[in-house]
Amino acid sequence: MERIRLVDGDTELLPELELIETSGHVPGHQSVLLRLPKTGAILLTIDAVPFGEGFTRDQQDDGSNPDAEATRASTIKLLDLVEREHIGLVIFGHDNEQWKTLKKVPEFYE
Repeated sequence: MERIRLVDGDTELLPELELIETSGHVPGHQSVLLRLPKTGAILLTIDAVPFGEGFTRDQQDDGSNPDAEATRASTIKLLDLVEREHIGLVIFGHDNEQWKTLKKVPEFYE
């Protein structure tokens, strides 16, 4: 039996697991907020903020991105979330330099 749940906007899927609506780069995009007992809160920005260097309030619009305003709004929303929730780890969707520093199997975050 297939179980599908359509969500719209910010949604708590399970205790300690939330989807955060971050449209901009992709309409309907969801980032993930996970709260772990020892590690604490982890935010996966996925494609909303693909690289750590773009996770700033000072991002300049060079006119090349037609979705720049929505992308910036999602970035600001995530920055506000990090500050409000005291998130200690933000994982960016395509940041190869960050990837080198993250735990990988058999290590894990708990």
